[in-house]
This record gives sequence, structure tokens and C-alpha cells, in this order.
Amino acid sequence: MVERKKTTSEILRRYLTLLLGILFCSLGTTITIKSGIGAVPVITVPATLSLIFTNLSIGTWVIICNLILILVHFAVRKRRLKKRILLLQFFTAVALGIFTDISMDSLEGFAPKSYRGELFACMSGGFVLAGGLYLARIANVGRMPLESFLKFIAKLWGKKYFLVRLLSDVIFATVAGGLGALLLESHDLLREGTVLTVFFTIIFLKFFSKSLREFSYFILPENKEKKLSVIIDDSISESHFVLTVSHEYGSGGRTIAKRIAHELNLPYYDRDVLQLQELNQDETSYRSIFDWSAVSFEDEGEKRDEELYKIEAQFIQHIAAKDSCVIVGRLSNYVLQNHKNSLHIFITADEDERIKRVMRKEGVDEDEAVELIRKNTREQERHFQRLSENKWGNGENYDIMIKSSKYGVDRTAAILLDLIKEFRLMQI
Repeated sequence: MVERKKTTSEILRRYLTLLLGILFCSLGTTITIKSGIGAVPVITVPATLSLIFTNLSIGTWVIICNLILILVHFAVRKRRLKKRILLLQFFTAVALGIFTDISMDSLEGFAPKSYRGELFACMSGGFVLAGGLYLARIANVGRMPLESFLKFIAKLWGKKYFLVRLLSDVIFATVAGGLGALLLESHDLLREGTVLTVFFTIIFLKFFSKSLREFSYFILPENKEKKLSVIIDDSISESHFVLTVSHEYGSGGRTIAKRIAHELNLPYYDRDVLQLQELNQDETSYRSIFDWSAVSFEDEGEKRDEELYKIEAQFIQHIAAKDSCVIVGRLSNYVLQNHKNSLHIFITADEDERIKRVMRKEGVDEDEAVELIRKNTREQERHFQRLSENKWGNGENYDIMIKSSKYGVDRTAAILLDLIKEFRLMQI
């Protein structure tokens, strides 16, 4: 695949989005300081140092602390950080400090009068901070110095980023508390709000990630295009026939797909059998698909799903280029939408038949079967729309749609076999 070249307009919008994100992050942390019931952990050390060494502002200490992180990261990485990344992180560190001082000056007279007001300020700080982190994320031009360093540490230690981030928050709070206890009489930087701001930030960031997708595509439509372009490889071989089968839960789609694969003597793949040991020795570079289920909360679940999707898409394209096969689900019809020697089928069924089938298969009563169907349908629709931007079950995404409850599993498989054979004859 050829890397898409960014336009001047896109580059400008990305850096402006990052700059706005840094501004919101600085404003959010400042609001938590002003809440009076505890600041977000990441700002507690610079804020405490500014109270001890009053000749330097909080913003100055933010810059100093971030520059120390960058230097440590650079040293630990044995100077293998790219110059562009170093310059961007330096810019981010300076911008964070400047915006923090501007925010502190702008909110100089801000002081909640009641505990309810303090809690609201704490929540508002988390909201604004989450907005800043979200904007920095969708800008996708680099990471904050702390995030970059912690991701490297997580990878170095073989730990989840969320755990490393949590540990860093504890360390920041402990250092700030120790400095305050030794060199200050008292301060309000470490209280219940320190924990609450973390909680609010996570909740709001998760909300933004799920709810503002269209907004992110409005200001950066290239993000939507990139999601497709970096995954779908139109250069793969089309010499092999590929059948993709999507189906409603309880429609018997898997059973039908397995019978078709058996009759045509084709390899069969679904979420239970997409295992890397089926690849040859020269394919060991692929990471186990299901290892990604353990990815941490660091990216609010969305990043985990997208990474899993990319790995599955690469795997699907690889096996499609390797041999003729039958693939069930995993958005394979979307991944192979431009594959000319592929046929995409969607199998549905009447709800009452789906309920009966789920009751037999899962050994549950009718109410439980209904709930299972509703749950799986919601997940399928959400998963397909989130990652493909298309509506799951829409006839435009498939070549054939068939209702298994009308013909039965055996007859449906037979009908589809005839259609598949006809399609393959047309391709000769």
C-alpha cells in the first residue's frame, strides 16, 4: 500500500487540533487546582514545586518536569528517538507550560464558595481535561511527553499501559505529598478531588471517544479515509475464490458456512479457528489475534477494537491471497469489498426460528434466548458501524441475502452452493 501524502490543509488542521487539545489540557488541570479539593495527579508535582520555589510559576515547572521526562526517555531509548518526535514533544512541553500560566492568570479570582461548588469545579476540570486529551488523540501527530514515556515503560516492562499510568499517578501524588509535608505547612493539592478528577477524566474521555466520532470526522475527514486506506489492500492476489458469510445470531449461518466449505473442499475460518498456527513458518510476524483482548483501558476500548480489527483485516487479506476459502464474520465482507473473485453472503432468519435455535444450541429458556439474540445483535450492529461506517445487514454490502428459516439449513446450503458454483463458472 502507498502511504497517502498529507496536504498542507490537513497538516495545519492536525496541528491546530493538537494545540487546542494542549490548551484544554492546561485549562482542565488548572480548574482542578482551583477546585480546592485536590488537583489531578499529573499537575501535583509542578504545583507543589511552585509553592516551594515561589520565584518560578507552575507553568515553568510544568515545562521543566516535561523536559526532564523527555531527556530521560531520550537517554533510556539510547538516543533512538526521531528528531521530529523530540521537537514535537519539546513544543508540547513548552505549550503546556505557557497555557498553564495563562489559565492560572485567567482564573486568578476563581474560588468555589461551597463544597458543592468545589465538587462541580473538580468535575468540570475532568471534563475539560478529557476534551483536551481527546483532541490531542484525534490530531494524531504525536503524543504528550508523559504519555510517550509511559507507553515506552509499559512496553519495556511488558505491562499494560493503564497499570503503568496508574502507578505514575500514585508516584506523582506521593512525591507531591512528601515535598509538601517536608517543606510546606499545608496545601489543598492532595485531597479527595485528586482521585475524583482521574475518575471524571476517564468517564468523560470514554464518552467523547464514543459520541464525538462524527465531530472528529468533520474537522479531520482524513481520519475516516485513513481507517479504510490503511486496512484494505487492493494489491492482494485475486486468483483465489473467497466466500464471506455474515449472519444473524441464531440463523444457523455458521452451520451453513461449514457445510458449504465441506462440499467445496475449502478451508473454513471463523472467530474460533482464526489461529496463527495455520500459517506457514514465514508468517510468524503476525501477532495472535486474541492477545488483543487483554489490551488495557488506556484507549477506552475503542483503540483496542481498532487494533484488533487491523490485525484481523491483515490476517483475512493474507489468507485470501494464499488460497480459496470460506470466512465467517469478522467484517470480512468489508475488508474484501474490492476483491473481484469474492462472493459476500448474508444469512438471516425469522425471530421465532432464531429463538428456537438459540434455545436448542445454548440450552436456555425462551426469555434468555431473546436476551442473547438482542445482545448479540446490538454488538454486531455497533461493531460493524463503528469500524466500517456502514450499517450492518444493509443489502448494499452483500451479493446475496437469504432467509434460512424459509428453506431450512440444509436447503439454504444447497441453494447457496448452486449460486456459488454458477458464480465461479462466470469467473473462468
